[in-house]
Amino acid sequence: MMVSRSHDHKDIKRVVMSMLSDVTEDDTAPECANIDVDTDCWLSLGECGYMHVSAYNRTTLDIHPYIIKEQRNKSIECGKATLKWVAENAPSMYKKIISQVPSIYPHIKRYTKRLGFEHEGTYKKCFTKNGQLYDLWLFGIERKDI
Repeated sequence: MMVSRSHDHKDIKRVVMSMLSDVTEDDTAPECANIDVDTDCWLSLGECGYMHVSAYNRTTLDIHPYIIKEQRNKSIECGKATLKWVAENAPSMYKKIISQVPSIYPHIKRYTKRLGFEHEGTYKKCFTKNGQLYDLWLFGIERKDI
């Protein structure tokens, strides 16, 4: 799979907006989906969608997938290709990659673990979906383990 950095703001926004209600908390306004192609790294996954990679701090990158529903059968391939790209292209100061998964989505937890991430903790009752509070699972993988 070909992974490359994208600055195509219009297409990234199209993909993100197509699944905004799936990936955000209740009552999140569409204008909150701020897409900054200059500061953050948006990786094109071809026809599959995008992976958002942003600096969490000076040591850690945070990733979030935006994989088009019709392409989700390729999610593992997309995730592995993204991690490989990050390992080969991100500045060397980044030693860790993290991802946060709301507990309402156990299938995303399984996906994240299949990519090699380890469950490292939980924020309790901090994500609202469908009027209910859910935990947020924290996952991480060290760059050397990719």
